[in-house]
Amino acid sequence: MKKLHLTLAILFFVCNPALAQVGDLLWEENFNDLDDWLTITGNGSWGWGNGELEFYKQENVGIAPIPGEAGNTGLRIVARQESGPGIVDQWGNPLSYTSGKVVSKSFVTVKYGMIECRVRIPNINLGGWPAVWLLGSANYAWPRCGEIDMMEMGSKQAFRDLHDTHNGGNGLNNATVNQSVAANAIYYSAAAVTPANPSGAASLSWDPDDDFCRPYYAYANPLVARFLVYRLYWDETSLRMTVVDDGVEHDLYTSPFTIDSASAEFQAPFYLIANLAVGGAFTDAYQLGDPGSGLPVTMPFPAEMYVDYIRLYEWNGRGEVSLGPPPQETGTFGIYTDETPTDDELVPNVSAEIYVWEGTLTNGSLAPYEGANVLTWQTAGSGWFGAGIMSMQPVNLFGFGDGHLKFRIKIPANVTFKIGVIDTWGNQYYVRFPANQTTYGLVRNGDWGQASIPVSDLRGTAIDLRLLSYEFVILEENGTACMFALDDIYWEGGGSTGAPEQGVVSARRLDLHPNTPNPFNARTEIRFDLPAAGIYELEIYDVAGRRVAGFGGVGSAGSNTLLWDGRNDRGAELGSGVYYYRLRAGSDTATRQMILVK
Repeated sequence: MKKLHLTLAILFFVCNPALAQVGDLLWEENFNDLDDWLTITGNGSWGWGNGELEFYKQENVGIAPIPGEAGNTGLRIVARQESGPGIVDQWGNPLSYTSGKVVSKSFVTVKYGMIECRVRIPNINLGGWPAVWLLGSANYAWPRCGEIDMMEMGSKQAFRDLHDTHNGGNGLNNATVNQSVAANAIYYSAAAVTPANPSGAASLSWDPDDDFCRPYYAYANPLVARFLVYRLYWDETSLRMTVVDDGVEHDLYTSPFTIDSASAEFQAPFYLIANLAVGGAFTDAYQLGDPGSGLPVTMPFPAEMYVDYIRLYEWNGRGEVSLGPPPQETGTFGIYTDETPTDDELVPNVSAEIYVWEGTLTNGSLAPYEGANVLTWQTAGSGWFGAGIMSMQPVNLFGFGDGHLKFRIKIPANVTFKIGVIDTWGNQYYVRFPANQTTYGLVRNGDWGQASIPVSDLRGTAIDLRLLSYEFVILEENGTACMFALDDIYWEGGGSTGAPEQGVVSARRLDLHPNTPNPFNARTEIRFDLPAAGIYELEIYDVAGRRVAGFGGVGSAGSNTLLWDGRNDRGAELGSGVYYYRLRAGSDTATRQMILVK
């Protein structure tokens, strides 16, 4: 269950200079439930990319008592040796292993701070690949979105041997997978593109000269069947990853990795992941589809991995956690327009990218409809074409459910095309504009025309409007040659759903504290800190998103206190239930939950 803390001091003794910079606890997941996590099903793209052998099943993930710790629960992920109906890879071939994976995407994203997790790994022998890691929430494909692996075990023998003269290693090339743990971070680099690495993935742990990567080794007391603490120290300039074993902190690299313009992926939000993979390219076991590529899996089954908690602390003055999807856009949201008034908008090369798919279009020469800019293309003879405008980060257009997507287009009347959207889960949906027909108000006379698509038609049955990646896509599949242009693209009619936005907690922004007492009966105290004196507004909502009460005024810099007696703005007593209180000050907002008990 998520908890937000803005005043709880960290209880570390200073044994390392970095710890002196650790501040308040901003968020923690104690795994009393899985309300803030998605449980993954299937083999999916990770099987394709990494050659993993498992099929992820929801039944292998749950909340369970921590062994030997009465009253404490945690996340339990179980890997099993099993096969049967539905346990197949993405091509339908049978698999022999199942496991579990959870992600916090759409529920929790983090940016900067000190992230700490307490993890217990099973005996992985050969073929187990447990990890707690983060993936960038950006809409770019991997590795351009960025990846941070706080801990992963199960590496190849060659990797362990290369580094075993450091960090507890004995230099004898005899460390097992149970005796070594490492961390990694991956980003895109043009310099890393080679025939063997076409994705351009630059990996910190790729260290053939053994001068930077420092896996931790523990021979006498292997790193399995007991808890260890893993930490990521992260701000806009550096990444530092460590493991704490028996109270001693060990760095997993010789020095923090310096973030610069080439690795700017690490200056954006990430979501959290935990999983226990089986086999694949990281391990010495064989890979998916090729039993001859490695050794048989010998990890004992069933294998149980536990995550006790994940916490985010302020570090070096930084640390943010966002709960839920991005804030909702309202009013008019510009996709590509110069002159239409908008409440917010995408800006090419700043917050959005414009893509032509697979070289199917080349530059055209048509003039803009409005302003100085236009998207104009000529078909390239590929038999189809596709192009789209992608926001760099997910955009929440959920409030536009009753609105319209409007755009101007100049395209020959004999071209049939589709307009659609894509969400961050990969769902796509399109509406069709047949040749020589007037559709959604678009008159096909060869001149500029405007279409207005109801969002209710555009979203289909699966599009998640809270998390859009491509807010506008054009697609043609008949191979009709043409030159065309697009302009003045925007979403119109966005309204608030009435529900409070999820909170964003930042070490450098206003602080909204838990109300006291909570639950409460007669009254409760709501405390908040403002970074500077100024106007604030605090509103209270019921679970249906209806505003029931509100306060406002001029607050002082620092601590402020309000009392609420459980009554609405008309003085009527409210019933028992869950309520949300949202604080606004300037451009900052924060939201918390409280419980009224009558």
